Amino acid sequence: MARPRLTQALVLRIDAVSNALLAVFLLSATWDSLYDFFGLPLAEPPIYAQLLGAALVAFAIVEWKAAGTPAQPPVTLAAAVGSALAAGVLAVWLLAGDTDLDTHGLVALWSVAAFLAAAAVIHTVVLSRGRGS
Repeated sequence: MARPRLTQALVLRIDAVSNALLAVFLLSATWDSLYDFFGLPLAEPPIYAQLLGAALVAFAIVEWKAAGTPAQPPVTLAAAVGSALAAGVLAVWLLAGDTDLDTHGLVALWSVAAFLAAAAVIHTVVLSRGRGS
């Protein structure tokens, strides 16, 4: 049985879906009980989280549309850099320890940081292999 190939196009599409899901969460920043459920701090003011959510929707569309096109390598690079930076910022913020988070929130945010770091590595690997669609 042939092993499925991990291509830039597939990675971009998976990342587009994950960014869209994160965008929905961020766009819901005024829904306090959702953030309470995940043990996360409320976005104050929520407009910043919602603006980031809007930007993530736009980037998810770019990723989805770029998959399998000549624009794929630079979009893959942008996704790798963005994921690495976001993972780094989140890890530094969490390591600083002034988060006022309960265990549930810490686990959630460390999981997001790990997912972002893994996404950055995966983007970098498929980009270095030069595998297109």
